Amino acid sequence: MAPLRRSRCSYVGFEIPKTGNRLGNHLFYYSGVMYVASLTGRRPCIWTKSTNTLLNSVFDVDIERVDIKTLACPLYKFTQRKVGVYDRRVEALVNRSHNESLSLKGAFQSWKYIEPIAERLRQQLTFRRKLMEFVAKFWNNSVPPGWNGLQFVRVGVHVRRGDFLGGWARSRGFTVANERYLQRAIGYFVRRFRRVQFVVTSDDIRWCQKHMEFNSSSVNVTFSVGHNTGQDLALLASCDHIVMTTGTYSWWAAWLANGITVYYANYPKRGSWLRIQMDDDDYYHPNWIGLDDNDSRHL
Repeated sequence: MAPLRRSRCSYVGFEIPKTGNRLGNHLFYYSGVMYVASLTGRRPCIWTKSTNTLLNSVFDVDIERVDIKTLACPLYKFTQRKVGVYDRRVEALVNRSHNESLSLKGAFQSWKYIEPIAERLRQQLTFRRKLMEFVAKFWNNSVPPGWNGLQFVRVGVHVRRGDFLGGWARSRGFTVANERYLQRAIGYFVRRFRRVQFVVTSDDIRWCQKHMEFNSSSVNVTFSVGHNTGQDLALLASCDHIVMTTGTYSWWAAWLANGITVYYANYPKRGSWLRIQMDDDDYYHPNWIGLDDNDSRHL
């Protein structure tokens, strides 16, 4: 018997939004497509003719590009209802005919989409060679004074501020981590490990330099200054552990590093539009440690 052939219409893809969504969002779109492809036995793709995408600028991703305008087959569109949730309706996509393709729309921001394909996803999300060379050079030049030959752990800290401080973002429920949270999160690692180098990346590095100072022979704070989005993410991913603040970029830094993660539990703002769109149990991995900016939660 001849082997079964996949239908040329059996794709699942996402369309790159035109709203300027950033790298963290694109990684969630990509992982959502990979999850549904695995779930339904379809071919993952991006609905674009271009290989010059945001993902490609950072990762050596190997995924088909298909011009949706020339797709000569039925197309079923699936729209996720909320942002930071696992939408169980996605599981019903296994019942769709393989003579039609699937187009996904939505954020797909949940570890539950990622966990079933985590091993494969880690193999696929390989940083471009130039970024890995940058990371190796950065670490070689950033060993704290007097620490050569000593054992220490590296903890990446990503601080999102920038546009999250704007009126629109605040009105929707976006928050930024304050100095108190960062002190508590960093303190957790200082207590846990004998010697720690914190590597801070941010879109407001001057604020970080002002508010994140330590005077200790066993603690070093190194700031990533003048580096782009891909460089900073590659640095964070190569750390042993992560301190998150807010936003999807922080989320992916933590997932890629795959160590101990402390996240900011005051995100989103209670009662806000974004709070309604999210479920903490779906958004944050159960192994991650939630910590707010007061004493209501203790590590």
